[in-house]
Amino acid sequence: MALPLGIVMLGLVSVYVAAFGPRVFTGPLAGALLAGFVLSAVLMIVGGLVDSIPVGDRPVPWNVVIGVGDVLLAAVVTLSAVRSALVDGDTASWIFAAAMLAGGTSMAWFGVQTARDSRHVDLKATPSSRRLVAIAALVAVSFGIGAFVATSV
Repeated sequence: MALPLGIVMLGLVSVYVAAFGPRVFTGPLAGALLAGFVLSAVLMIVGGLVDSIPVGDRPVPWNVVIGVGDVLLAAVVTLSAVRSALVDGDTASWIFAAAMLAGGTSMAWFGVQTARDSRHVDLKATPSSRRLVAIAALVAVSFGIGAFVATSV
């Protein structure tokens, strides 16, 4: 799933920059956050295409590349939400930032577990049906919470 996600992320950035032009770079932090998002997308694509990449004399496995991309994406999304809350300062922005902090922490934890190839993530090509049901439930609950926050805040 990393390859399609990375492609979609690059597509979103391209559309965003094409639609708003140079105005998206309102300052160094905005540029850094956008660059971090693009780097995360590139890492996802590379990790989805190759088994490993050489860094010096040592091969870095695909799961480490994707895990680093997940952690970077979590940091960018969380910092972007906190930046918006600091700029706007209203209650809704802070609630959104808190929700993004919780989601970003979860995504970063998942990225670290993916990079470590830990028992908490299943990197096999065919995960068990129990794991698939758990993932589907997690996606449904996450979508529900996101829809609630988006419509209530």
